[in-house]
Amino acid sequence: MEETMKNYLPAIDIMMCHLGISFEQACEQLGLSPLEQQTLSLLQEQDHPE
Repeated sequence: MEETMKNYLPAIDIMMCHLGISFEQACEQLGLSPLEQQTLSLLQEQDHPE
Protein backbone atom coordinates (compact mmCIF):
# COMPACT_ATOMS: atom_id res chain seq x y z
CA MET A 1 0.00 0.00 0.00
CA GLU A 2 2.81 2.40 0.86
CA GLU A 3 4.34 2.07 -2.61
CA THR A 4 1.00 2.93 -4.21
CA MET A 5 0.61 5.92 -1.91
CA LYS A 6 4.12 7.15 -2.75
CA ASN A 7 2.96 7.58 -6.35
CA TYR A 8 0.78 10.49 -5.18
CA LEU A 9 3.68 12.47 -3.68
CA PRO A 10 5.01 13.97 -6.95
CA ALA A 11 1.51 15.12 -7.93
CA ILE A 12 0.97 16.66 -4.51
CA ASP A 13 4.33 18.44 -4.66
CA ILE A 14 3.50 19.86 -8.10
CA MET A 15 0.08 21.03 -6.95
CA MET A 16 1.56 22.66 -3.85
CA CYS A 17 4.29 24.45 -5.81
CA HIS A 18 2.41 25.52 -8.92
CA LEU A 19 -1.06 26.09 -7.50
CA GLY A 20 0.08 27.39 -4.12
CA ILE A 21 -2.26 25.13 -2.18
CA SER A 22 -1.63 23.24 1.05
CA PHE A 23 -0.83 19.56 1.38
CA GLU A 24 -4.35 18.92 2.69
CA GLN A 25 -5.97 20.81 -0.19
CA ALA A 26 -3.91 18.86 -2.74
CA CYS A 27 -4.98 15.59 -1.14
CA GLU A 28 -8.62 16.67 -1.24
CA GLN A 29 -8.29 17.59 -4.93
CA LEU A 30 -6.97 14.09 -5.59
CA GLY A 31 -9.92 12.57 -3.68
CA LEU A 32 -7.85 11.03 -0.92
CA SER A 33 -9.44 10.00 2.37
CA PRO A 34 -8.22 11.39 5.71
CA LEU A 35 -6.48 8.06 6.42
CA GLU A 36 -4.72 8.20 3.05
CA GLN A 37 -3.74 11.81 3.76
CA GLN A 38 -2.23 10.78 7.09
CA THR A 39 -0.31 7.91 5.47
CA LEU A 40 1.03 10.25 2.77
CA SER A 41 2.02 12.84 5.33
CA LEU A 42 4.10 10.26 7.17
CA LEU A 43 5.66 9.03 3.92
CA GLN A 44 6.47 12.60 2.89
CA GLU A 45 8.22 13.20 6.23
CA GLN A 46 10.29 10.04 5.71
CA ASP A 47 11.33 11.16 2.22
CA HIS A 48 12.04 14.79 3.24
CA PRO A 49 13.27 14.89 6.84
CA GLU A 50 13.84 18.37 8.23
